[in-house]
Amino acid sequence: MKIYLIGMMGSGKSTVGELLSDRLKIKFIDLDSTVETNTQKTVSEIFEQDGELHFRKLESKALENTIGIDAVVACGGGIILDENNRYLLQSSGKTIFLNSSISELAKRLESANDRPLLADKHIEKELEKISSERINLYEETAHLTINVNNRTPMEITNHILDQLN
Repeated sequence: MKIYLIGMMGSGKSTVGELLSDRLKIKFIDLDSTVETNTQKTVSEIFEQDGELHFRKLESKALENTIGIDAVVACGGGIILDENNRYLLQSSGKTIFLNSSISELAKRLESANDRPLLADKHIEKELEKISSERINLYEETAHLTINVNNRTPMEITNHILDQLN
């Protein structure tokens, strides 16, 4: 079984992914962490030193490396920007979009200093811009959309498990 979690930064993909993998007794893979391990750099350092395009290539390669592995995979928020990635997400597993309001995301991310796309920007306005560019791609790619507003990670996990059964 392969489950991909997609959505905006701060939507809970990594937290829910760990809970879901534990409940399903399958491996958990966080693509951002995989890229960091493979490069020995943080995502922020990759953005600063090598640029977003380079990061996206590393992210796509990390996604390709999950094919054939039973796992819950927490994808980076921008994974859906690449057409081939969208194809892989749709064809090689069950893709779940964790959808959250901009105000909820901003609340969760207000103290985050490790988000290169938000660095030195008004968080809510930047999230609105990013979301408007990606929302249709998330919706088109997902097999299932879960509203995560005002839900705990465990409630989201239980809801996903109910939907999968």
